[in-house]
Amino acid sequence: MASFTGCAATAPQTLVQSALADTHLGWQPAPEHQLAFSLATATGIARVELRPLPDDLQTLTLDLPGMQKVEGVQWVGENGQSAMLYSGVDGADGVTLQRRGHGYRLQISGAALERLRGGGVLTVIDYYRG
Repeated sequence: MASFTGCAATAPQTLVQSALADTHLGWQPAPEHQLAFSLATATGIARVELRPLPDDLQTLTLDLPGMQKVEGVQWVGENGQSAMLYSGVDGADGVTLQRRGHGYRLQISGAALERLRGGGVLTVIDYYRG
């Protein structure tokens, strides 16, 4: 298992898990105070469950290989609150989505990460031609 310096007290596998049967996570080495993983799906919808994140975590990075055109990123918290973090054109403060080869990279930090910190479900919706 890779060492995640920023999450030394909690193993990454206990922080994030797949919440959808066809969503597959792959852990990646990350700089201190960051958590990074790859998220792949066959249907164009990926759903991951986030447990409460460590206070010192500053950036959450998701590589989204194979996604063609991300249409939205939504978060629903443990307490029922929800927020649209990315709506196809613009992202919330602290949310960036970059095109990378055959997919995207989503980074969440700042105010957006604070919203996710308590845990909940993060859903990424891709334009899917099935």
